[in-house]
This record gives sequence, C-alpha cells and structure tokens, in this order.
Amino acid sequence: MALGVDRPYWAVVTAAAVFQANTTLSWHRALQRALGNLLGVLLFTALVPLTSTGHAALVAVALACQFGAEATIARNYWLGTVFVTPMAMIMVQFAGPQPVGRLITDRWLDTLVGVAAGLPACYLVPNRRASGRVDTALARLDDAVAAGSRDRLAVALLELREAADTASGEWLSTALPEERIAAAERQGHRVLAALTSPSGRVR
Repeated sequence: MALGVDRPYWAVVTAAAVFQANTTLSWHRALQRALGNLLGVLLFTALVPLTSTGHAALVAVALACQFGAEATIARNYWLGTVFVTPMAMIMVQFAGPQPVGRLITDRWLDTLVGVAAGLPACYLVPNRRASGRVDTALARLDDAVAAGSRDRLAVALLELREAADTASGEWLSTALPEERIAAAERQGHRVLAALTSPSGRVR
C-alpha cells in the first residue's frame, strides 16, 4: 500500500502462493509465479483489443482464460498462472473500464512485491518439523512391514518418500538418515512386491 498500488491484495495473494512445503519448493514457486505473471500480462496486453469490443467479448475472453487455467494449473503451475493473470485483470474490468497501463503496472509491481515479501519469509520461517516427519514415517513403515498389510505398506512408502523429499529441500534441517531411508524403502518395496505376487510370500 505504501507503494501506491491500487490492488495490494494481488501482492498478498502472490506472497501466500510462494509458501510451499520447504524452501526449495518455495524458491521454485516464486520463479514460476513471476514468470507466469509476466507472460500473463503480455497475454492480457494482446487480448485488450478484443475485450474492448464489448461486454460479450469481455466475458468470453474471461471464460476462455478460466478454461485454460483449469486445464493447466494442476499439471504446470507457471503455465496455469499465464491464464489466471489475464483472467484476474479482465475481471477487474467487469465493474467498469480500467486504464490498461495502470492494470499492467499494478499486476507486475504487485507480483514482484509479493515475491520479495513471501520468499524471505519462507527462509525466516522454515519447516522445523520436516525431519521429525521422516522419523515418524520410518516408524510407520516398520509397523506396516511387520503387519504385512499391502495397503498400509503402500501408504507408508508414499509417506516416507514425501517426508524425505520435503525434509531434503528445507535449508534449516538436521541431516537425514539417508542410508536408513534407502534401506527401509528397499525392504518395503520388496515386501510389497511379494504381497502382490500370486504366492503372497516374502522371499
């Protein structure tokens, strides 16, 4: 707000979107957000002549951007934001025509401010529970192996891999027991393969 932008909530949304499970993912998300918003602003600029032709065109372009966002954001975040950005900028104009130059400036400035605020916060507030989740996941995997339950074992293996990936990407984290994790995963996959085989026996 001190910078004088008209829509500071865009910066807040960007700062919140940057927060991920660990600092490595947060850094990647910040780059994706900035790139996607820049390309989205360029797409909005290209669509302005079309949206200026009337209300029907404005609504149609907004719906097309919504479709593009829904179709891509789950698979590729930065590509999804390429469609989200012009959609948000177009929807602002539903209440009335807005100066295009002002919209472009606000969106790009708010994106940079949001990234500049959100990313340092990710480093200042690290996920201190990441290492503890690995120990918990290892214990659950041991229990699943002992129980010989195929479903529990599959879930435990997924939880261990997710916990290990999250902890390894956190800059302020204790050293992970890499050898123990690798050995537990090998054993878990071996037991799971045996349980899903026709004989159902562990070799």
